[in-house]
Amino acid sequence: MNEIMPSYDPPTVMGIFMHQARRFGDRRMSLAKKEGVWQTKTWRQALEALPAAVMGLVSLGLQKGDAVGIISRTRREWSEADMTILTAGGVAIGIYPSASLWEMTHVISHSELQICFVEDEPLLEKLLAVRVKTGLPRTMILFEPSDRPLPPDVMTLESLIAHGRIAYEADPSRFETIWRAVRPEDPATIAYTSGTTGPPKGAVITHANLYFTVMNATRMHHYDENDFGIAFLPLTHMLQRMTVYAAMHLGIVGAYAENLDKLVDNFRELHPTVQVSVPQIFERIYNRVHQMLDSGSPVKRRIFHWAVAVGRKAALQRGSNRSLPASLALQHAIAHRLVFSKIHDVFGGRVKYLLCGAAPMPLELLEFFDAVGLLILEGYGLTETVAPAAVNRAEHYKFGTVGQLIPGMEAKVAGDGELLLRGRGLFQGYYKDPEATAAAIDAEGWFHTGDIGVIDDEGFLSITGRKKDLIVTAGGKNIAPQNIENLIRSMPLISQAMACGDRRKYLTALITLNEQELIEFAGRKTIEERDPGVLAGHPAVFRAVDEHVQAVNRRLAPHEQIRRFTILPRDFTEEAGELTPTLKIRRQEIVRRYGNEIELLYSPKGGESGR
Repeated sequence: MNEIMPSYDPPTVMGIFMHQARRFGDRRMSLAKKEGVWQTKTWRQALEALPAAVMGLVSLGLQKGDAVGIISRTRREWSEADMTILTAGGVAIGIYPSASLWEMTHVISHSELQICFVEDEPLLEKLLAVRVKTGLPRTMILFEPSDRPLPPDVMTLESLIAHGRIAYEADPSRFETIWRAVRPEDPATIAYTSGTTGPPKGAVITHANLYFTVMNATRMHHYDENDFGIAFLPLTHMLQRMTVYAAMHLGIVGAYAENLDKLVDNFRELHPTVQVSVPQIFERIYNRVHQMLDSGSPVKRRIFHWAVAVGRKAALQRGSNRSLPASLALQHAIAHRLVFSKIHDVFGGRVKYLLCGAAPMPLELLEFFDAVGLLILEGYGLTETVAPAAVNRAEHYKFGTVGQLIPGMEAKVAGDGELLLRGRGLFQGYYKDPEATAAAIDAEGWFHTGDIGVIDDEGFLSITGRKKDLIVTAGGKNIAPQNIENLIRSMPLISQAMACGDRRKYLTALITLNEQELIEFAGRKTIEERDPGVLAGHPAVFRAVDEHVQAVNRRLAPHEQIRRFTILPRDFTEEAGELTPTLKIRRQEIVRRYGNEIELLYSPKGGESGR
């Protein structure tokens, strides 16, 4: 493990930044693409820009402890606004740009948001609509320049900095006084949960929580100052935000992806060495590889399967810390040149290992990527644990688990199987919700995660499902649906799956399709229809999905098998309220919306697998 660097003074995120900025000076800190060119910002430039931005907020009347929002996609300005808020003594409130007007209104009114950074004019329009209802926020700061007159109490980021520069130059000592007045025990952020079952709850996280997690989570892996990563996950989510803080501590250069559609292009341009991602990205790449394989010649398919078989043998040797026999080493070198190198190139060709969080990763994918030489290390955490609570390490990992606890975190499993966590990284409670706080954190300080977990003799943690998501069949069987759903989603054609069956005799599933894969499937099957909604009901599509579901069933216990399913005419979406911003399915909303379809699956009509 890495040694902890000497303690920063003060022990806050700003303390880390101030120390590292003075240490690294003109070294690169971050990259962001503007007008088609990657533009570098050094540590010195970031340090020199901070006082004006902070004093700009202060000139707007910001008081210590005031809530300041950020509504933006992932970009460098998001992180800079976050650091500005923390340094000024404000409480940062990230709001997903994809949030519905109702969700946005709830977060802004609940947090009593006074000032808000906003990315562009379309998002500004949503924010202005919220202000009509709530009177908040009182001031808005636009990242993007505007060519038209702005409404009252709306200013550009450039204008904020210009006002702040005047205030800073009039009294430079005030900036130092302001940021040093921020104490570790002060709230740094209120992170609103995704809200899979109701209104988002605001987890109050202090500077000490952030600092503790950065210091200890980074000890779980070997990094050096030459490492490089790309941020593309939502910065509103604690997982990506913590990677930015960790990069500051480690001196890692970070880049901000252009957008999700250009992510692979950005990987190939920038060649990251350590990369945090989520299962959906790996699933997309895995599905693309196999789709290309299906359309390749028989010779290419044989070479691919031979190479993966060689890779699996080599992975077993690596997992046992044994060197490869000469014959296997030669085969592996050939397999890498012919097959593996092309998959490595998707990630830029320099990745040492990949970190995965936010949702369970299918075991099949972990083993496949390991076989081709891309080690994916799963971790586990929640908003309430400031993201990472446990993680696998490159030198000690077990697929199918989320690794071992980070230093300073404790865990135990309650009698009903629920995982309980305790440690200095744990949040302080839910904002303005003492009842929810008391229900989540018991008198001994244990946080009840809501996850069903198992801890083995070596301290490796496995998460088997969500307590509230458990399906209890009419026969009394308790079933965690996530593993079943992951297996169903392993087919490239399938986008989402939701198992149903609470208090029923057997399990059924709602299945949605990947539109791009569906259209390409139609092309391969010489089906003239190209409308995804119509194709979803085509018999050939049903047969293909049915064959896959039956193959999945053969891997499951009888009570876990999907007896019937229906293919919905469209995918679940965040805009329709069926997915959270982190792409988790909102079960209650889906059950409410598709109640008739679910009831038909339990009607006497239809066969074992019916639509």
